[in-house]
Amino acid sequence: MDRIPSSKSTQLPQDVDNTQAKLDALLRIAKLNEQKHNNFQEYELSLLNSNGLNQLLTIILEQHRERFNLSEVTLLLLDPEYEFRRLLDNSVDVSSWRQHLLFTEEQQTINQYFSVLRKPRLSKYSPHSHRILFPNAKSLKSVAILPLIRQNKFIGALNLGSRSPNRFQTDMGTQFLQHLAAVVSACIDNARLQENIKQVGLLDPLTGINNRRFFDQRVDEEVTLARRNKAPLSCLFIDLDHFKSINDNHGHQAGDSVLKEVAQRLADIMRTTDVLARFGGEEFVILLSNTNRMVAYEIAERIRKTIAETPFPISTGQSLSITLSIGLAMIDLGSSLNTTKQLLNAADQAVYAAKVAGRNRVHHAN
Repeated sequence: MDRIPSSKSTQLPQDVDNTQAKLDALLRIAKLNEQKHNNFQEYELSLLNSNGLNQLLTIILEQHRERFNLSEVTLLLLDPEYEFRRLLDNSVDVSSWRQHLLFTEEQQTINQYFSVLRKPRLSKYSPHSHRILFPNAKSLKSVAILPLIRQNKFIGALNLGSRSPNRFQTDMGTQFLQHLAAVVSACIDNARLQENIKQVGLLDPLTGINNRRFFDQRVDEEVTLARRNKAPLSCLFIDLDHFKSINDNHGHQAGDSVLKEVAQRLADIMRTTDVLARFGGEEFVILLSNTNRMVAYEIAERIRKTIAETPFPISTGQSLSITLSIGLAMIDLGSSLNTTKQLLNAADQAVYAAKVAGRNRVHHAN
């Protein structure tokens, strides 16, 4: 007679299978967590090893979204003194991440998103509540808003958006996000300090505009970009007329005052894409990217008239009439100029020709 298996003996293989299935599931979760941990470690190292503010922002606003499969990443920085914007304006980088970088001058703009605990806020996406943080958002369903804090003060908010309603939920743990926020905060603050240190060495101490060292770095970059993009690049060489007589007749303090005022007037005329620098003494230089000869001449004439038609007050209560001479040279497809040296030499020769022709004028290089 065949023996009928007991329910106990049939249950054992099922228990083994169930246990194995649970073990496999736990192993998959462990492996997935290990992959996430390694991914974050790699990301954290890239943040810590970033070279400058531009590279750091590229990592945060481009690589972060791709690496962590997010729909949207934006960064809101508290910038009441326009410090970050000034540092970025001095860069030639015009990366696509700029549209995801936001600024505010008001502390309250950031405060409103966080409680007293200053912890990451995870929630459903609200077009009304989150429009400032995600101005270009489309079809977001959930968001995480991370407070960026240094020395117990807000410096901004890192904002993560997903089209999945389950990606960020209010009851999720935020320890990982808190750590991420701390790393990003430290990296942004360090990058800001480093950029300021670099800027100190690249600014003219008298006028506050870029110095010769800065210009020497930028002109090579601009010439390379112009040739690569087959775009015109104009250079204005500016020399104040009879500047020595100001120092001789009114003193060096008056001369310094004039130089500072000239630099300010030039800066007021410049576009954000232009490069202005004090070349040395009473000489200034301006690079006009993607600017043809006609437009460059119009800008040069505007500069000349602005200086010549408005007197310069000095400390003695007097006002001085100042003029300047401008040499214009450019690189474009039809130009014989191809190198930085050729461009600067041509502009220098042109300003000399303007002096010989009577000063207070703009002269084209041949």
